[in-house]
Amino acid sequence: MNNAFLKSYETLVEVYSERAFSSLALNKTLTYCKQQDKALITKIVYGVLDNDIKLEYIISRHVKKMPKGSTLLFLKIGVYCLMDLSIPVYAVVNDVAELSKISEDKRIVGFVNATLKHIASNIKQFDDYPTDVIERLSVMNSYPEWSLRKLVKDYGTEVATSIVTHPADSRTTVRFAKSTDCETVSKIYGVEAEASPFNDAFFVNGNLPNDSSEYTVQSLSSMAVARICGNLLEDFDSFIDCCAAPGGKSVYVKQLKPTVQVTSCDIHPHRVQLINSYAQRMGVELASRCQDMTEFLCEYDSVFDVVLCDVPCSGFGVLNNRPDIKLFRQSLDISELMKLQYAIMCNCSRYVKPGGYFVYSTCTVFDNENGQNIRKFLKEHPNFVYDTITLPEFASANGKPYYQFLPHKDGVQGFFVAVLKRTFID
Repeated sequence: MNNAFLKSYETLVEVYSERAFSSLALNKTLTYCKQQDKALITKIVYGVLDNDIKLEYIISRHVKKMPKGSTLLFLKIGVYCLMDLSIPVYAVVNDVAELSKISEDKRIVGFVNATLKHIASNIKQFDDYPTDVIERLSVMNSYPEWSLRKLVKDYGTEVATSIVTHPADSRTTVRFAKSTDCETVSKIYGVEAEASPFNDAFFVNGNLPNDSSEYTVQSLSSMAVARICGNLLEDFDSFIDCCAAPGGKSVYVKQLKPTVQVTSCDIHPHRVQLINSYAQRMGVELASRCQDMTEFLCEYDSVFDVVLCDVPCSGFGVLNNRPDIKLFRQSLDISELMKLQYAIMCNCSRYVKPGGYFVYSTCTVFDNENGQNIRKFLKEHPNFVYDTITLPEFASANGKPYYQFLPHKDGVQGFFVAVLKRTFID
């Protein structure tokens, strides 16, 4: 049996059946895999998850009755490999049929084998997609229809189409603690490095050694929010990151502004430990606290110059890193998230000193969680007004009070950020 196919299947079972985070499940699998299998396992796991809707649709057009459970998963793996990977057809069919033998049911093995052969005969020319524009766009891009309709409502069909069709950037973004350049990174670490919008970060193709204090993997969106906060702290000395885990923004702010007192909070003890471990690895000292940020702390009342609320959100701006979001997130989840987001905003805004700043951010693209929350907050909190984003590396956002970053126009993951100033005490 092809071990890469088996390990891919086992990982996908964890995600589909147990709702495990794809990145965590995959990392656990790769820890115990042979080096030569890791790249293929990664491609299959992320490929199947990212193309789930499309794969199910293609399968549905080739069977009389839609299979379920493990049979459907065997077929998804096979169809994805036939559709997107340069593996010979006979090898895919044989390896997936062999994989299906773990079902211990000859009927399933025969069904999987015959169905994959049938699909393989026309997979490259397949174009039997829905005729409705939204349905077709949803299936072809494996983007949930409910979320696509929200994008159309927020941005119009043209921009929504650009959002869902924009290819994911597969490069890893690495931030260095000390000044360096592409040539030095490539020479020392043996990887291809390209410049990014930030002078301390690079796009890297290849693997760097783990657990270094010299660099850390961090998305451009995370760095951008930290830099916005850092720029606001130019003449201040206290900062709190209210939903901080795993700690990337807190650590970066401290490295950008070493004299600033940084406090990092999260609701779960194990996530606070992640913050502490991150800070320790990067040689940074900060204060951490396990705290529900919807509950008011008297000792934090009007204490901080800059308060960051990077709130829990639907995550539809970072689907390239979290394809499982598309599987399990539902439309009803958004209203529940908005309640939590607003509760955190209202509570944590009380921690801002008069004259200080409140920064709100998410890693999603839906207006409900972004602009709508801000508009409601300003209407109900007259002691806060819009201020301006300082981020010269992104001219489109620089100088604006809020900005929605979108991959197809900004070259980064989708995220939202707004800067508000507290003008007086309630």
